Amino acid sequence: MTKQRYLDTLLPLQPTLQLVAERLLGSETEAEDAVQDLFLSLWEKKNELKRVVNPEAYAMQTLKHQCISILRKRKPSESIDSLADISDDEARQEATLFEERAAQLDRMMARLPEVQRQAIQMRYIDQLSHEEIQRRLHMSSSNVYTTVSRAMSALKAMKDGR
Repeated sequence: MTKQRYLDTLLPLQPTLQLVAERLLGSETEAEDAVQDLFLSLWEKKNELKRVVNPEAYAMQTLKHQCISILRKRKPSESIDSLADISDDEARQEATLFEERAAQLDRMMARLPEVQRQAIQMRYIDQLSHEEIQRRLHMSSSNVYTTVSRAMSALKAMKDGR
């Protein structure tokens, strides 16, 4: 996993991971530490993450296991199975929310002009460089930047209901 893909894929999950960790651990400071340790662990495993199909789910599951380990150290008498059930429900809710957002993005992408849709897909989904997009779409460098910028503006406007 490249640094940019790591930043684009995993860093936006921080608020969600923080909330899940806080609910599991019951402590904001312990949750912050757990999420920070998670990001460090994921960064150290960045080469292994290339094979992971869904890095978001992997991060959530890893955090869950990390929180369970913290709880075992803190309170060995507490039932870990009940905590696992809670986090599974939260993981399902997060997955459902993620799927809804993905479906919304698909609908918005379908409304874009073809060249904008292709440029956005190549840049943000396929992770291609501007030079590679330029070659594939037979555009100048400035046209690629303009097309991607306009497509992003259009998507933001659609999201805001304009």
